[in-house]
Amino acid sequence: MTRPAVMPADPILAPLQGLRRAVEALRPYLETPDQQAELFLIEDAIERLSQPRAPAGLGEFDPARLGHLLDITGPDLAVELLARLTEDLTATQDMLETGAETADWKLLREGSHVLISLSGSVGALSLQAMSENLNAIAHRQDRDALEALMPPLSSELVILIQLIRATRPPLGAAR
Repeated sequence: MTRPAVMPADPILAPLQGLRRAVEALRPYLETPDQQAELFLIEDAIERLSQPRAPAGLGEFDPARLGHLLDITGPDLAVELLARLTEDLTATQDMLETGAETADWKLLREGSHVLISLSGSVGALSLQAMSENLNAIAHRQDRDALEALMPPLSSELVILIQLIRATRPPLGAAR
């Protein structure tokens, strides 16, 4: 099974990184509480603009779930979390591709369980629903349903992996 093409990174991220650097350069010169409050508002806007957005091809997506996950992880572990999510989603993608190509129902059940959890925790709701459907298909060992489900599931999974790769950790995260 061939993987769909890789999505380019979000073009807004580079200018936002420049804005972050400008805010840090300004910080030593803004001393009053009002000036610091204005700077905080700018940083807050940068964070909101940096939040993941559902790219074309990703069905129902709730970016608040991924944002919440990053918030509760904290800035010190956000980089590691994003790397681990990318690694786990990619490993699951490989597992599902192998399972689909060989009709390995056990492998498909294992991969679908992992994907149900990961996609749900990051807010990829339509991918989570497809993963639940894949699990049911694997239990029934329904080849026709498997062949119909895998292309859209694989496509959304690739897009989710790219979204996670393009997601930048919150300000203050160790890089």
